[in-house]
Amino acid sequence: MTLPSLDLRLLATLAAVSGSALFLCRTALPFIIVPSIPTLWLPFRKGKAEVLFKDIIKYSEDIILDPEYGVAIISSDGNRAKWNTVMGPHIDPNPKGSLHIYTYASERTIRKVRLIGLPEDADFHPLGINYFRDAHSDRTRLFVVNHERTGCKVAIFDIDYEKAEAQYVTSISDGDNHILSPNAVAPISYTSFYVTNDHYFVKRRNPLLNILETAFAAPLGWVTLVDFSGEQPAFETVARGIAFANGIVITPTGKEVAVASTSGSCIYIYERNPESNELSEEPERIEVNFHPDNLSFNETLDIKDPTVFDENGKFLRGLIAGGAPSARKIFAMARNPEQCSAPSIVAEIRRGNGRDPAPFAAGPSGARKKYRALTLYQSNGEHFPTSTTGDMDSRRGRLLISGLYAHGILEISWDPNDPIE
Repeated sequence: MTLPSLDLRLLATLAAVSGSALFLCRTALPFIIVPSIPTLWLPFRKGKAEVLFKDIIKYSEDIILDPEYGVAIISSDGNRAKWNTVMGPHIDPNPKGSLHIYTYASERTIRKVRLIGLPEDADFHPLGINYFRDAHSDRTRLFVVNHERTGCKVAIFDIDYEKAEAQYVTSISDGDNHILSPNAVAPISYTSFYVTNDHYFVKRRNPLLNILETAFAAPLGWVTLVDFSGEQPAFETVARGIAFANGIVITPTGKEVAVASTSGSCIYIYERNPESNELSEEPERIEVNFHPDNLSFNETLDIKDPTVFDENGKFLRGLIAGGAPSARKIFAMARNPEQCSAPSIVAEIRRGNGRDPAPFAAGPSGARKKYRALTLYQSNGEHFPTSTTGDMDSRRGRLLISGLYAHGILEISWDPNDPIE
């Protein structure tokens, strides 16, 4: 049936108004409005925040703690201002990134990790990292998202903390099908993992569509399950419809997987089948007041503590998200990282409602909210800019934070016997 011309004009007008409203909410406002955030705010009584290794670490995208050994693994790429496959630019992929080991629990020294066996002609531009170690083994396997000029891969290493060496095992890719725009990785075993794909339209191939996908929070990202235990790796999409799928973490019970949606300003919680590794089709959605990047879980919490996990193995507290409160500021810093600064925020996600006491609330509050975000650190960028990851060892009173365009890493320390305010 042909619509009358008046109806066509009305539909066109409504479509234009709807599109303008969507653009205003998802694109214009985050770029126009910069939240009011202090230079530094912490919830820890007598807490101390110190930026470490400014002359050694440059532009760290991820940091992961291994509390059993008291070390942190740091992913950094000092060449990010010239090679950033997520936000641009794509000028020079030659200078390589690096990994470092920081012994935060003892002598507080840092060492660069020597990559053994990595092909000499391979680029190394690490983003998300994570490790796996079986409960009955001392072998630690490191999974690294690596954005090479020839395509993005997940590089696998066996890491030795004492020697500060990582023996290259293999790299996993599939011709830009299931692994197209990998960002973060969550290991399941020595030979299997989840990996997020942040965009369908990657910037170096479709720059305009990539910008539109990000700006309008188009739900085109996904999570891939990879198993490379056989002769050929197996790939399966286990979650889809995620706007800018970014950080991912498996909770210690193995019953849930959390995925950050950066442009959606939310975190999805999927129920997980530990036997099949399948994820639920309808995740829970946790809204936050920032753009979440990487996720971690406080592994030093007691898995049997009823305040940490309920009787079904679902988390009650301990999920940590780092991210950016201002999209405009972080994109400006990506273009000129040494002349700009962008605010930082790290928050713990807890089940239940309540108010965040921080000057800028990390998440919405209300009696009907099932989850709340509790700020662990926030800064307008003058103290430490562009936070991406926060990982906590509450048993030792440590919170380590990486910054996408920061010099050094941020270490927050406090008396572990003092509760968070």
